Order: sequence, then structure tokens, then C-alpha cells
Amino acid sequence: MSVSLRHIQLCFPVRFRPLPSRQVMHEQYPRLTSRLLPLLALMVLALMPLLLGCSSVPEPDDFKGTAVNGDRHAQDFTLFDQFGAPKSLHQHFAGEVVALTFLYTECPDVCPIVANHLREVVELLEEDGANAAVVIVSVDPERDTIESALAYSERWQMTDRWTYLVGDEAALKEVWKAYYIDPYIHGPGRADLGRQPAPTGGAGSGGVSALVEQTGRVLHSAPIYIIDAEGIIRSIFTLPLESADVAHDVRLVGG
Repeated sequence: MSVSLRHIQLCFPVRFRPLPSRQVMHEQYPRLTSRLLPLLALMVLALMPLLLGCSSVPEPDDFKGTAVNGDRHAQDFTLFDQFGAPKSLHQHFAGEVVALTFLYTECPDVCPIVANHLREVVELLEEDGANAAVVIVSVDPERDTIESALAYSERWQMTDRWTYLVGDEAALKEVWKAYYIDPYIHGPGRADLGRQPAPTGGAGSGGVSALVEQTGRVLHSAPIYIIDAEGIIRSIFTLPLESADVAHDVRLVGG
């Protein structure tokens, strides 16, 4: 439905005065128009990149990871980092692109692979001046402490380049639930963290399964969530992945 000036006048009974024409303006205010028009032109040119950037939203096909449809906001949480300081996702990383994942310090297989990828992502971003906050949340509340998180960060030479968050089981469970992480600790006397224990007996109880039972390994997924500066989850990576692809998605959403 088109809206005319007459409609506006009926709704808002205000007397409108027509604006003077450009010719009238130039005749009455020659010095003002001669100075104002070039200034307005420069302002438009200066603001054009910003306006184009604000209107540019990545399409799902632009992402290297799995694009997340809709504006799904990342769930906030507060845990303790490798220095013992409380860190909130929304408060301490506001305005930053975040790469969020889930690991534990004694993990012998998946975690070292993901940790190495994260270090490579940071190095790739640093090469071209881009940036992202790498945040790791523990999936092992029993053995991941502030001290072990710091030692793990030092071992990977990432002490000041990522944030490794730990907490008690109750606090971590809330985070795992929000991000669909389902860790489970195998081994005698171990607590069932996220789900029902795997069935025992039969062919599956020997070999690798038996070794897992003895070592107390945490079985878990380790996705990498790419969260933009507005706190919206934009893409998700799972293994196998390429570090360059993760860096690409970070840059794509403004890192």
C-alpha cells in the first residue's frame, strides 16, 4: 500500500512547507551551498564502505564449516581460566569473534589434534592481522584443574593465546548441555558425566574397549563453534578439518 503526503497529513495534522529548490537555495545562500555540497559528497564517500559492510551478511555457502541457520545466540556461562580468574563468555569476550571447543588435559587422541589445529588457526590469523578468542571448556571436571589447565596451555605454547576454562561438574554440565556435548568417563568407579554407561560384555568388552575401561578415558565430541562478535553461532567444525578453513570462517564473520 502506497502512502502519500495526504495520508501523512491526515494522520499528523502538521502544515508541511515545501523545501526550496536547489536553484533557490543557490540564489539565496550561494556561499553555503558551495561549501556544503562538496562536504556532503565527501561524507557519503567516506561512509560508503561502512554502509556496504553493515549490509553484507555471509551466505551459508560462504562458510567452510557447517553454517548455522538463523540467529542462534551462544549460551552464556562463567568458569575459571588457567590463571584462576572467572571468565564469562558474554562479558569477557563481548565484541570478539570466538572459536569455542571442548577438550581435557589428559586426552591422548582427539584433543591433541584439535589443540594443534587451534594453534595453527591463531598463527594464520596473526599473519594477516585478524583475531579470534580461542576458548576451551573442559570435559573432565575431576582431573582438569586450574593448575593442569595452565600446564597444558604452557605445553602447547598457548598460555596467553587461548582461554582454558575449568569448573566443577555441576557448572560444566550446564555448558555441555547448551552445546550438545555428551562426555562419558570410562573406568572402575568413574562417574557417568553425560549419559548412560555403554553396555558391557560380548565382543565389545575386549581389546580397545577393555583398554578404555582401564585408562579412564573421557569419550566426548570436540566441535569447534565459530561465534561472531554479536554472540551468534555462525558455523561449526568437526574432525576431520583444515585449520585454514576455520581461519577462513573467523575472518568471514569479522575476526
